[in-house]
Amino acid sequence: MVVIINRELCTGCGRCIDFCPVEALSLDSDDIVVVDVSLCVDCGQCVDECPVEALSMD
Repeated sequence: MVVIINRELCTGCGRCIDFCPVEALSLDSDDIVVVDVSLCVDCGQCVDECPVEALSMD
């Protein structure tokens, strides 16, 4: 599984970043969330916490 980020929906609020237990998420220069796949453990917490449903698992 991998986290998919819908760049059109992401508002850059950072909520998902706050809930990531392994600090795999960050904001890029456009204030859009990016995931470091080498750190991500596919727990899905970021997906559950996104208020605009910009994240999904695939």
